[in-house]
Amino acid sequence: MDCFQLRFGTYPFAEDGYKLVETPYLGMEHQSAVAYGNKYLKGYMGSDLSMTGVGLLFDYITIHESGHEWFGNSITSKDISDMWIHEGFTQYTEIVFIECQFGYEKAMKYAKGLQRNVRNDRPIIGTCCVNNEGSGDMYPKGALLLNTLRHVINNDELWWKIILKYSETYRHKIIDTPTVIAFFNQESNRNLTPIFNQYLNFKSTPILELKLNKKKLEFQWKTDVTDFNMPIDIKVNGKEIRIEPTNKWKKSKFKIKSLDEVEVLNSEFFVKVLK
Repeated sequence: MDCFQLRFGTYPFAEDGYKLVETPYLGMEHQSAVAYGNKYLKGYMGSDLSMTGVGLLFDYITIHESGHEWFGNSITSKDISDMWIHEGFTQYTEIVFIECQFGYEKAMKYAKGLQRNVRNDRPIIGTCCVNNEGSGDMYPKGALLLNTLRHVINNDELWWKIILKYSETYRHKIIDTPTVIAFFNQESNRNLTPIFNQYLNFKSTPILELKLNKKKLEFQWKTDVTDFNMPIDIKVNGKEIRIEPTNKWKKSKFKIKSLDEVEVLNSEFFVKVLK
């Protein structure tokens, strides 16, 4: 609770209290009474969803379902097609909890491990208003989207202010995806709409294409969105550099002899790299 209240604001249902109610099934979020059936095991019934070892440092159901008190129970989507507003943000609370308790490196290791659970089978957002939810990727891919945005913004003080203000602004409210996007755009003072659109409305993830041309590194994003623009960090001969790829080839100012000299620091980003 201390970790969550630090980042997301005061527990939304203080007047109702908070309870773990033991159940014969795995678990479910309920306002002020989390259904719990994880058999008092670490991880998800004793297994690690991230396959990194980090997932065994905490009781998954307690943390995940408690995160729903803020995202799902307090901030609720208007339609089931936007259920990523519940599940993506709540899976992200697991990363937040790990960072709070065990540090940044373990949190990012867990986030990287969650990539193995993304199927990219269909878009996260379903068809509105016809009882159609999107892909189950709304859990890990939704969380990874938020983790990616944190590193795109590249200012942790600002990022945590945005997350806190989001939680407090829409406390006990029903919202939709355009509301979420507009809020993050305004508070970050960046146009994050193409990034949201690619991760939420298309099944594929961004592909960073790299090539060597006359000893200059060239790069571009290959995406379904035509106006995609997302910075990413690379390391060249030990030096970290932030590049700003778009959907058109751009050339670096520095020279290299081989693409082997370029390391894409994508552990915090959910992208694919094609050299």
